[in-house]
Amino acid sequence: MYISVLQRNKKNRKSIPFKRKVVEVFRAEIAQASDIARYLHINQTELRRLNRWYFKHRLAPYLYPFRCYKAMKKHNQAAYVKALERRLAATEEENKLLKLKAEAFETAIQIAQEQFQIPILKKSGTKPSTN
Repeated sequence: MYISVLQRNKKNRKSIPFKRKVVEVFRAEIAQASDIARYLHINQTELRRLNRWYFKHRLAPYLYPFRCYKAMKKHNQAAYVKALERRLAATEEENKLLKLKAEAFETAIQIAQEQFQIPILKKSGTKPSTN
């Protein structure tokens, strides 16, 4: 019965739920490896690989929880300081560039105001007209 259900879903054989169901059927001894090979076209090598994958990702965290915890990396203080210095230098360069751009825009606006004799900059504190 389980093989026929899995056989109908054979289109999704690359999906993780399909692989998990195949391995669960095999591990529960509902179907033999030869039946899986015959009906689902999954050979012995692939079935063994899926079985190892199932154990590694589904069962091992419950059986060996101490393996799941990884030691925290020790940070190298000198490398951290160098990285911060590089970020600071890059930020300062960007700040210089932005200041130059702002100064160029102000100069362009001043020149335009002098040539055309009209106020371009909006004065702060003015109220919009009610027309």
